[in-house]
Amino acid sequence: MKILKFLSIIGFFLLLMLVPTLYSSEIDITSDKMQVFESEGVVVFTGKVFGVKGDLKVWCDQMYVYYTTNQQGKREVSKVIALGKVIIEKGKWKAYAGKAVYFRNQEKLVLEETPKVWHDKNLVEGDIIVIYFNEDKSEVLAKDQGRVRARVYFE
Repeated sequence: MKILKFLSIIGFFLLLMLVPTLYSSEIDITSDKMQVFESEGVVVFTGKVFGVKGDLKVWCDQMYVYYTTNQQGKREVSKVIALGKVIIEKGKWKAYAGKAVYFRNQEKLVLEETPKVWHDKNLVEGDIIVIYFNEDKSEVLAKDQGRVRARVYFE
């Protein structure tokens, strides 16, 4: 029961951590290379990618930023995929994964490829971690015969 409560708390804090940051207007991304594929609506950043949006920081090997253009000609991010040694930090939160996918319309973040999420010393890990921001809910999933793990410290 304490683990379920901890997982709910993780989802809530990740919601507080990421949603305001994702809707703010400025993002700064640096990388070794950037390619824009206008007809496909994607910008690809490769090589030592580092993104900052407010106090949210993301490091990875490659980042794909998918966007749509509305009727006023304004571009809006629809999906972001970070690949290769993904690290996400914000305050006391830290996440590691091989792949992270953010779906803006669904307000969902999916961490795959050995994901781990820490808050201070507390840790959850599994094969897939899914955060549903609209629902204040998160899941830690195992594939096949795998297991999930939570290390929780109580004061």
